[in-house]
Amino acid sequence: MLSAIVIAAAVVAGVTGAWSPCGFSMVETLAPSGYAGRLRTTAVACATFALGALAGGAITFGGLALLGQALGANAPFVAAAIALAAAAGEARGARIMPQVRRQVPESWRRVMPVPLAAGLYGVLLGLGFTTFILSFAVWALAGISVALGDPHTGLMIGVAFGAGRALPVIALAPSGGGDLHAAVAERPRILRGLRTLDALALVVTAAALAATPAQAAVRVEAVGYADPSVDGLVFAFHRPGAVGELRSPAGIQVLPGNHPAVGGGRLAYLSGATVVVENVAAIPAPGADALAVSTDWVAWRAGPALWVAPLDPTQGFNPTPVVTGAVGKPSLSGTLLLYELAGQIEVYDLATGVRTVMRREPRAELRGPSLLGNRLTYIRATFKRQQVMTGPFFPRKVNSDRTLYGTTPTARRDAGHEPGRFPAEGHINKPLWENPPPGVHDTLTTTATADTAVYVTRVRQLRGQNATADILRIDL
Repeated sequence: MLSAIVIAAAVVAGVTGAWSPCGFSMVETLAPSGYAGRLRTTAVACATFALGALAGGAITFGGLALLGQALGANAPFVAAAIALAAAAGEARGARIMPQVRRQVPESWRRVMPVPLAAGLYGVLLGLGFTTFILSFAVWALAGISVALGDPHTGLMIGVAFGAGRALPVIALAPSGGGDLHAAVAERPRILRGLRTLDALALVVTAAALAATPAQAAVRVEAVGYADPSVDGLVFAFHRPGAVGELRSPAGIQVLPGNHPAVGGGRLAYLSGATVVVENVAAIPAPGADALAVSTDWVAWRAGPALWVAPLDPTQGFNPTPVVTGAVGKPSLSGTLLLYELAGQIEVYDLATGVRTVMRREPRAELRGPSLLGNRLTYIRATFKRQQVMTGPFFPRKVNSDRTLYGTTPTARRDAGHEPGRFPAEGHINKPLWENPPPGVHDTLTTTATADTAVYVTRVRQLRGQNATADILRIDL
């Protein structure tokens, strides 16, 4: 919903921005009666101009969003305030400040092939800040891109803005503009009306942003790794299809096995069908594919069961199955074994044998739990949203926990109606949840909790490609 609103605001801002000396000169440049010389050249030049405008917008607003991401910005309320301030300026028809008093190089259309010059002109107009600015919405969208710090949203804003700047030009150029072009240049109330439309779009954008919960700063911590494990300043990452890796202030250590885990000052990993707890024990574990370790215990998943073994030599390191079913990756904190079982979060106390359901929710899958002190972290996945949740370590409702991070669901929904048909009256404005980008399927799977951040595995499937895993860091 937010994406659609921001895109609409960016298109309107782009169209308003076309009402400028540069925009008028583009119609003359691309027209068959102008520098293009013939309609075929006009068609090619319009295409290159549009592509250039899209590229320019993507560079500016996508780049600003990347800057916001690097700065750790994730402030929808700040973005909403920026949108409201700009809307007030647009509604009043205030003078644009600060203003960029530059125009595109006129000589390009005389010394270059018109399609090439048109493409370069498109880039300059799409960039937004290289020529006259006719709307506060341009500055607002720049601020929103930085404040949100979401490159995907920034890219969408940029492409939509570039499309808005290109549309009036390519619509008027084939006919040379005619009376409409003259009206645009001679009737200020047209621009005034567009600025009013900008104001309305910015108000709606501000409302949507204000309704968006703030998220912690998120960045990719390790590309190509999965299943993080944390013990103080020591991190263990699994590289699918290869060996694991240990990262600490002392540097990076490549391990002799995979699926590593750290905890309680210990390191464990899988070597073939054996669980190796470094300097302690090597325990046969056929079928094992996930590990957890603490000072006194090691746990692993093998098929539909979770197994544990004490790390006390006097007890012989004998493995015992403790949970059977649709189990997820185990996590250990002292004697507490956390795991997902059939979509709910449970804990098994290895000291007492008591088993407790910590979180459950109908029509949701809860998975990938981790524990640090009294803070439980896990993933909540529904058909509408995937979220990283955190809350105190005692049984309670999921909706009482705090959302650290949210993203689109793994699967895409349909349009909600058949092609050529529309929702019945009274249902037209029923909101639909956000779709993932076309061809992208992300799945959040496991978590690990540190003092200042939560680490999450994201498995990404791009259309026609093999799935890849990355570890995200979510600052607390």
